[in-house]
Amino acid sequence: MESAIETRFMLLMTGINTREQQKTALSLATTLRLRGIMSVFALTQGSIFAKIFSERGYEVVSTSNFPQSKDLFSKIIRTLKMQSCVQEATQILKIKGINAVLSFGGFSAYPVLEAASKINGIKILLFEGNLAISKCGEDFMKKADRIYFPFEAMQENIDYEFYKKSFVAGIPVDREILKAEPADIHATKKRNLLILACRKETKEMNSTIRELITKYPEVTRDFHIIHETGDREIASINKYYEAHKIESTCEMFFENRGSYYKLADIVIARPNSDIIAELIALKKPAVYLPLPKNKDYFQKQNAVFMAKKSMGFIVEDAKSVNAAVRMRKLYSFLNTYVKSEESMKRNMAELDFENSANRLADDIEKILKSGKK
Repeated sequence: MESAIETRFMLLMTGINTREQQKTALSLATTLRLRGIMSVFALTQGSIFAKIFSERGYEVVSTSNFPQSKDLFSKIIRTLKMQSCVQEATQILKIKGINAVLSFGGFSAYPVLEAASKINGIKILLFEGNLAISKCGEDFMKKADRIYFPFEAMQENIDYEFYKKSFVAGIPVDREILKAEPADIHATKKRNLLILACRKETKEMNSTIRELITKYPEVTRDFHIIHETGDREIASINKYYEAHKIESTCEMFFENRGSYYKLADIVIARPNSDIIAELIALKKPAVYLPLPKNKDYFQKQNAVFMAKKSMGFIVEDAKSVNAAVRMRKLYSFLNTYVKSEESMKRNMAELDFENSANRLADDIEKILKSGKK
């Protein structure tokens, strides 16, 4: 039983500002807890993730709000608040008896990492979940004891000083995703096309799917569509599929994506770090539709990497490519992915993301046991 395991070390997780970061942190914390390493989550006041961590039995400490935007005004506010926030973080670290701080890259990690760097014996660990290193990661590399990367390719672009303390572990995936049973939907002889509309720009993704079906209606002949979308779009999407007599299963944010991944032959999704990790772990090919850089800094780099390494396809955002060309590429990938499916699965299997949480936990435990700065 997890509750019977003696707590040997206390780890403070911080910089969790997105759902992707939250999912990764929770997956890792679950694995660490089985080894006697208990995680405490430092979240800014009003964080939507506090309830999720608390319900899983983790302690959550609330920190002062620290602006997350990259605009000039937010930067000024962060500078003005830094000293008081560092003092607040210092108290938390000392009172909770924290042995190490693990940052997931969000701006809210800055005061905690700065405080940890001034306290002797507290290890600083940085986790990077995307192909592009976060600003927080860049700023604290010199002070870090370990930098965790998802892919070896990221080590190629850093100085040897940082390379020596970097560790490639992949991205932890929730065990529920990995162990999920296939969803119970009506049997079909068609292949299954899973569409994940994501929480960013849901309407734009759904518009792309409608455009694809309008231009290439034969897609609906070849595929049964399994579509996840938001609460504002669910009614219109269902209405669209019913009106056009399209064989589909449409739901609002699946309870467990793993159940639907298991059914999917190919996926259309945004290249968020959590989705990429889950698809690699389950060896599912995908067509990635990244948002433009001004809407999401990391998606494009993630998608380019997946395409370059033959683990998926990329179709540029609507403003970068002519609409007709974009639809033709999307249709072409859906129509021909079977030819490269096996090689894509082999490439994903080599990364072994199923065991990422255990690899990370092994290394964190080793660092904590070493007692060396």
